[in-house]
Amino acid sequence: MRLSEEQLQRLAAALVKALISSGRATLKADQTVVLARTIAILRREMEGDQDLDREAEKLLEVHMKQAPPGVDRAKLLQMIKKRLAEEKGVPL
Repeated sequence: MRLSEEQLQRLAAALVKALISSGRATLKADQTVVLARTIAILRREMEGDQDLDREAEKLLEVHMKQAPPGVDRAKLLQMIKKRLAEEKGVPL
């Protein structure tokens, strides 16, 4: 999933606000610092997801050449992504 910079900032702000208001987190740094770090973490995670998607697409093309006709492309892609995520220890 690709988010715009504005969407990423709103997501991070909502996440930080929810953690603070629920009492699950207390800030030891200024909120703007925490927000910037949260944005950086979310951005890094999304880039990792995009890398996984690209790798899965490449493997899918190889498998589709060998697959019998009528194979569900979307289902095969999900299976490949799941396997790659498990191999890399990344939650899907």
